[in-house]
Amino acid sequence: MATILLTRHPRIATREVEEARDEVAQAFCPHFLTLTRRGSHLDMVHNAAAVGENVTLNYLRYGDEVRITPGTFDTFFLAQIPLSGTARVKVGDRVVASDRSRATIGSPTEPVDMIWSADCEQLLVHIRREAVEAIAAPGDNVQPVVFSSLLDLASPAVRSWLRLVRLAVDDLDAGGSLFQSPLAASSFEQAVIAGLLSAQPNSAGAAVAPAVFGSRAVRVVTAAVEAAPDRPWRLADLAQAARVSARTLQEAFQRELDVTPLEYVRRVRLDRVRKDLLDADPTTVSVTDIASRWGFFHLGRFSQVYRAAFQELPSQTLGR
Repeated sequence: MATILLTRHPRIATREVEEARDEVAQAFCPHFLTLTRRGSHLDMVHNAAAVGENVTLNYLRYGDEVRITPGTFDTFFLAQIPLSGTARVKVGDRVVASDRSRATIGSPTEPVDMIWSADCEQLLVHIRREAVEAIAAPGDNVQPVVFSSLLDLASPAVRSWLRLVRLAVDDLDAGGSLFQSPLAASSFEQAVIAGLLSAQPNSAGAAVAPAVFGSRAVRVVTAAVEAAPDRPWRLADLAQAARVSARTLQEAFQRELDVTPLEYVRRVRLDRVRKDLLDADPTTVSVTDIASRWGFFHLGRFSQVYRAAFQELPSQTLGR
């Protein structure tokens, strides 16, 4: 048996099939839930915690073999990562035998039908469809995004993405201090979505980007960020401000400034961190206080980024 995750965020523990079905329907979508063997007994546990507006992390087990038939998810993507046991998951026309080395991801437009083994426990990453399409789809020409259903956990890119997810799980299990900052939560969910689009083959990867309107878009976005660096900017927000697609904006920033839009936001916030460190009283304020105020929630990584930018540690700046 795997370690139960997200214990600080319980949703339900039940032995009743109808109660389990209703709870999961509320959290995900309507579905059929049946025990596959006569005389078997449910022992269901569901824990869940939202990180930002678009990503929810879930721990789910049923305690006996069950068949789950939701049809299409419609409004969300769902990565199902086994912690123990196995699952046979049919997504569209493809069947994946899921285990500790092979996870699955279901896309909103593809029907899903699955059987979880009696000892199956899973970490489920629920991502709102609109948030994925805002990053992946060009402008108003929104097309359904469909991921390859097999999530290869041995892939270096997928392993990196999963480490990001587990960082959030570990923090939530410890009390969730990292994501009390709206900036940190927004940055995390954007990293999860963009990371998944980068790591996992999907239909948007082959899309042809529209013509780039670079200079105007870059000017509009840089001005907006400079005016409100404390806003929890998402790529979709920046693209909307510039009135171009997310893909167009990314290409424009890469071409003109050699950074992504969100990297530019981070640079502006780093400048504000430095200003606050220089102005602060080191006897009453810590580096952690100022860094978290600006959305830098991993102190070790923040120190590395800060030193690379300013050739000194943040503690040295604060100590002046």
